[in-house]
Amino acid sequence: MIVKKRIQQRITTGKFVLPVVMLLSIAIWAGVYSLKPTIVFSKSSSLVWQLLEPFLIEKPVSLIINYLLYAVIGYLLIVLNNTFAIIRLRASIQTSLYFIIIAACPELYPLQIGSVTTLFMVGSIYFLFQSYQQTKSSGSIFYSWMFLGFASLLLPQLLFLTPLYLVGAYNFQSLNPKSFFAGLIGVMVPYWFLLGYAFSLNQFEVLYHPLEELCTFTPIDFLAFKIWQIAIIIYLALIFFVAITNSLINGWQDKIRTRSYINFFSIMGVCLLALVILQQQHFSTMFPLLLICFSFLAGHFFALTHSRGSNIFFIISLIGLLVLLSFNMWML
Repeated sequence: MIVKKRIQQRITTGKFVLPVVMLLSIAIWAGVYSLKPTIVFSKSSSLVWQLLEPFLIEKPVSLIINYLLYAVIGYLLIVLNNTFAIIRLRASIQTSLYFIIIAACPELYPLQIGSVTTLFMVGSIYFLFQSYQQTKSSGSIFYSWMFLGFASLLLPQLLFLTPLYLVGAYNFQSLNPKSFFAGLIGVMVPYWFLLGYAFSLNQFEVLYHPLEELCTFTPIDFLAFKIWQIAIIIYLALIFFVAITNSLINGWQDKIRTRSYINFFSIMGVCLLALVILQQQHFSTMFPLLLICFSFLAGHFFALTHSRGSNIFFIISLIGLLVLLSFNMWML
């Protein structure tokens, strides 16, 4: 039992875990591509993304660009944790979890919308958290919603998160009439730029398309899921349930501010998981953002619990992740 505790503590709080995970993920990416070269760039129905296509190189360098985007996201997760003390430790377990699960899903390697939108959403979450109990929160709320607006240009379905942002701002005691309208202006700023582009080139379909995408719902078809997608959903949902349950039971050990952040990630994660299940075509684009919520919840659970049960669950989770990686590589 003591050995198990030491193993968990070393992995969740070790200084060299993140570098090892990054090197391991690079080796997995390179190994997967060498064994079976896959597409390096994922096209999308988003007209905004299609405008960027001529500037994106459809060569292996696209995989490097995508990995660098994930690396920036991982760094921002560390900044997010160190700034707001979400895990109460200057830990990088959330980034390690993010990298290793991405590495376990080869279909997330190609450069795609999900990588870019997740980068914007991390910035949006940062400014939303920064607004906590601010007397003058309009500026933070404006920037938070502005980044949300930029992300929605590529993936309009992210606008469905605006009610969650309102609830979050209310719980953070930063919602007032002034900050509310600041948020509305912020989310519209990207569309004003898009309006200028559409007007100057007389291509108004570029402006209408995100709204059409927002109102488009495909019939729910659970049979459309691939086997690896079902496996990763079950894996994440199990750890999600355990981590959320733990935060509800032992949340009294955290500060009120930390509990508010954890609750926001919990609700956001559940909403994204539901959206991914109900609209399977958005799986690859939503999954990197879903992993943000998962990484913090799982990191919070694994880093701050040291019971015998948590150690056993931690080891089972590592074994499950190894099995998932092997399975996904076999399914290529």
